[in-house]
Amino acid sequence: MSKRSDTTLTAQPPAMSTSGDVNYNLEYRSQKDDAWYSCGVVLEHGNRLCVKFKDFVQSFDDEIFNVSDFSTDDDIGAFCRRFRPESVPIDDNECSRVTEGFMVCAAYTGDTQLRYFDAIVDAVCYKEHTPKKCLCTYLLFWQHGPEEGNITAANFDDIYLIKSDPVDPTVENFTKLITEQVKQASSELTLIPKNPLLSRKTSSNENITESQASFSDNVIFLEIFLERFCPELSDQDRDLGGVKGSSSHHYIILENLEKDLCPLLMMDFIQEQTLITAQAYIFPSLSAETYARGAIMVDSKTKLKRIYEFINNPNHFIVSSTGKPWVIAEDKLRTGSFNTNLLSFQPKYENYNSQNHLKVVLLGTEEHKKAKQLKDLYLEFRNHLNGLVQTFAMEEEKNLGPFTAN
Repeated sequence: MSKRSDTTLTAQPPAMSTSGDVNYNLEYRSQKDDAWYSCGVVLEHGNRLCVKFKDFVQSFDDEIFNVSDFSTDDDIGAFCRRFRPESVPIDDNECSRVTEGFMVCAAYTGDTQLRYFDAIVDAVCYKEHTPKKCLCTYLLFWQHGPEEGNITAANFDDIYLIKSDPVDPTVENFTKLITEQVKQASSELTLIPKNPLLSRKTSSNENITESQASFSDNVIFLEIFLERFCPELSDQDRDLGGVKGSSSHHYIILENLEKDLCPLLMMDFIQEQTLITAQAYIFPSLSAETYARGAIMVDSKTKLKRIYEFINNPNHFIVSSTGKPWVIAEDKLRTGSFNTNLLSFQPKYENYNSQNHLKVVLLGTEEHKKAKQLKDLYLEFRNHLNGLVQTFAMEEEKNLGPFTAN
């Protein structure tokens, strides 16, 4: 089914020449009107990416990204979130797959132009119908676009299924280029102390000890790390020993994660699926363990509840490239201080473009069946382990009893 038509892009970047055939296999969220369009991409001259729209053949409609446009990891993340595989229509006899809480790409015609934006299914009004024609009505909570924050009704024909296939190789190659450029620029940062005490080059510091110098370097690195990766932390949240806890943290604990999973990949995946900006952490695991634990943290209960409902949706699983499913550690939304040594959880950006991708597998597919078996296996292991912990605690209490009584 063809889509992404009847829209006029007004902004006109300079005309560009393209190289090679264009494979229109992607959706791109335009910087001009925030809508999704069918597109293809071409890597030109080895240092810029040309986004060509399927339904707009003129070169002045193209959107261009140069390697020099990116200076931070946030820039890279925002760029990656603009691309995904093209959404697909759902057969009328499969309308039951679209349930409350489902993220879809939906047609919008409120301004007489046909455009596509993401929306969450707020409710479904089911009606009996033949397999050839769905008569159900869907209430959509729009995530962006002219109706952002509003709920409107839509027909089944207006809804498209968002795919979670791996990123296009051309986009991936360009992402590697800009990632290397940002990493190189980061490595060339000059660490400028904030006062003479931290400088080894001032005459007043000639007698500074090696331990003091090392401590000073660590302080500078910590401050730069916080400014770079945690801009939401204010100056009063910084301390020489780490980061003070904040009561505004809302988070959930995840289990059964891949040990080499990149936190940035988790953050981008959550952003893409829920349109919520979150922080992600992977906790260190023992060498004997085959999985890792982690956390997703946001700044409000409402956002956390939406993320929880997305992860815990019975109609799908979130899995890694190996099929390992995410497991929520407990049915509890935590609120309070989130005290972590952020340096230990610095995202492994070199793993961002690895083969360890994340995707959603839907109910009724073979991938979902495999993920359910793996989740059940993990839960069986966890329940057994919890039983052993309780037994150990009871035995330990018995043995420690006489000593603690004294």
